[in-house]
Amino acid sequence: MTSGRFTPAVLTALLSLAASACGEGASPCTDCPAIEGRYRMNFGDGGVPAECSALAVDLPRGRPLDIARTGDALTGSLEGVSLRGTVSSQGTFNLSGNASGTPDGGLTQNLSLAGSFTPPVTDGGTARLAGTYTGTFTRAGPNGSQRCNVISPFSATRE
Repeated sequence: MTSGRFTPAVLTALLSLAASACGEGASPCTDCPAIEGRYRMNFGDGGVPAECSALAVDLPRGRPLDIARTGDALTGSLEGVSLRGTVSSQGTFNLSGNASGTPDGGLTQNLSLAGSFTPPVTDGGTARLAGTYTGTFTRAGPNGSQRCNVISPFSATRE
């Protein structure tokens, strides 16, 4: 007959699992990877769709991505867009943010990055990011809004 209670060993295991979760809605972890730093964005040879060229939008090749970390919480910026997100103890991360354009035709940007962090393998090695960059860009105009979407794989190397 069972009483519906957890044994001390099971309870300890469950609490240990909950405490070690990082970036998954649990309390801030203490073992999250050191993802913080400045990275240079790299993309493959592909470009942006024609509608993005009409808005003067391009991929941020070689542009700096700055990331700061407190526990599992991330803040950052890419091309003037403030980003927020999380990192897990396994190194997966997400960052997203937006910058509103002006009503007179300024560009509104919605950016998100999702991927994984690879720490340096040796002392003096280089940390890397790899994942997917997604951008939605809108510009208001007298004849309606123009819009474009970009989804591209990226890699980045910490400076």
